[in-house]
Amino acid sequence: MWPNKINYKQMKKLLTIALLVFSLSALAQEKIPVTEADYTNSSVEMADIMRSNGKIYVLVGVIAIIFAGITGYLISTDRKISNLEKNLHS
Repeated sequence: MWPNKINYKQMKKLLTIALLVFSLSALAQEKIPVTEADYTNSSVEMADIMRSNGKIYVLVGVIAIIFAGITGYLISTDRKISNLEKNLHS
């Protein structure tokens, strides 16, 4: 049924088509009409509610921890790669 050799270009095309078909489901959301009040609205309800409850600081803390973790991971990976490059040239 399947050929012994799988052509890379054909697999790439099939993968692209499959991802396109799956991504089309993200477009299947309800359309909400935009009114004039939406353009004049300058408050963000979610942020105001989170700020009044004190939860905005928790959100900022979680984002800061995630950012610090990613930064630490990148720095450690860079150091490991630098050591491998030094050993390769030695």
